[in-house]
Amino acid sequence: MKVFVAHFNAECNEHISHIVNRDDFHFLYGDDCVKAMKVEDIFNKNDIEVIPSLYANTSPNGMIGKETFDYICECILNPLKEHLSEIDGIYLQFHGASGVDGLDCISGEHYLVKEMRKIVGKYMPIAMVMDPHGNLTEELSNQLNIVRCFRESPHFDTVETRRKVAELLCDLMLHRRVMKPIIRKLPIMVGGERSVSANEPVRSINQLLDEAEKDPRVFSTSFHVGFIRHDDDKLGAAVVVVPNTMNDIDYCNEVADRISQYTWNHRHEFKFTGNFDEVDKSVETALNYPEKTVVITDSGDNCGAGGYGQNTIVLREMLKHKTDKKVLFAGINDPKSYDIISKCKTGDKLTLNVGVEEDENSKSTTLEGTLKAIGKQQKGFSSDFDLGKSYLFNIKDTNIDVIIMNDNIQYGTMEQFDAANAPFHDYDIVVVKMGYLDTYLIPETKFHIMALSDGPTIQRSERIPFKMIARPMWPMDEFEDLYFIK
Repeated sequence: MKVFVAHFNAECNEHISHIVNRDDFHFLYGDDCVKAMKVEDIFNKNDIEVIPSLYANTSPNGMIGKETFDYICECILNPLKEHLSEIDGIYLQFHGASGVDGLDCISGEHYLVKEMRKIVGKYMPIAMVMDPHGNLTEELSNQLNIVRCFRESPHFDTVETRRKVAELLCDLMLHRRVMKPIIRKLPIMVGGERSVSANEPVRSINQLLDEAEKDPRVFSTSFHVGFIRHDDDKLGAAVVVVPNTMNDIDYCNEVADRISQYTWNHRHEFKFTGNFDEVDKSVETALNYPEKTVVITDSGDNCGAGGYGQNTIVLREMLKHKTDKKVLFAGINDPKSYDIISKCKTGDKLTLNVGVEEDENSKSTTLEGTLKAIGKQQKGFSSDFDLGKSYLFNIKDTNIDVIIMNDNIQYGTMEQFDAANAPFHDYDIVVVKMGYLDTYLIPETKFHIMALSDGPTIQRSERIPFKMIARPMWPMDEFEDLYFIK
């Protein structure tokens, strides 16, 4: 037996100007594609050979250019046609939050799965593992046999879930039977910062999902929060239950209804947790905190949700205060300033107008100072994701340092700070481009607060002018009776 595999990961934010092109993607092919997906051993132990197509991965960013998406489609659909006579199933790692500039249906995943189903027909088993911040609809789930997303946000169970779905697909391929997901599309639309899995109601929703899966009639369950960073008629949360056999459909419908009703009844628990405040109050709170290291998250410019790292809001607010505390901004994305400072050497004094001036959020501010250190721009842990040099700029007569970037890098690991020659614990306060803190950063902080800044990833989604979504939709609209979106 043989399985066809593909990976397409993109979280697209229409509120930034950058159009994602091929250079923004990390592409892998052949054995490299298979290795990166981390599931080959699961198929091999079931005597299923893996046929790779494409591993396409990009950090959260803007909308994907049509030419780039066409290339991704070619790299997935052409090999599928070529190997059609050989394959017995399809395994997909598709995020669910892509948006393609100029594509009628907007979603790259929805388009790709529909095209794949046209090629393979109605009965080929297709399994897809998603990010919970991807958009799932009844139309898409009807094209699939198995669909499941990560449970946890932040996503520390990514690899575990992908491997779980691979195991589920092996079961279906080896023991063929009719299998279709049951979906309940809910009129709830909240961002990731209101749906952290350690907090309610997601914690209890996940417990209900886990409990349901203990019943042999239930093959798989998941709760999809959805994505809110581009306007699309596919937005909204979803509960999915996959029956094990046709005889289990009635029971699984009951499970889907019960978990959906629980989610609806507890919708008001989708709220910001921990410490959060307006930008000015967040800066003041951090400055007054007596210990180190304190983190402020510039949530309106969250690079983990497609922000471009261009906001200067928190920097401008911090500069209003006179403080002896050591402060690090990690960082600010300004290609012009980056180009200027890249021509300097450590110790050089210079003046930078930091801020790209696209809007009020990225308004420029003039900074005099010194190039303090040169390091590496790094995404995550791996040196494979080095993006050139980083430049640590110290503002004159202050203990405030700024990492000048030319990419939307989210600083969240000690390795990244060390690579930039700006060790995290050297500072009293560190400002990062996040919403909720990454699981790697939380243990390192003494105190953290989310600044409710404006920008491309504004957390108060009620302020975003959606036009294509189903209405009514909570929390944009207040209403009592649950209905399911079709």
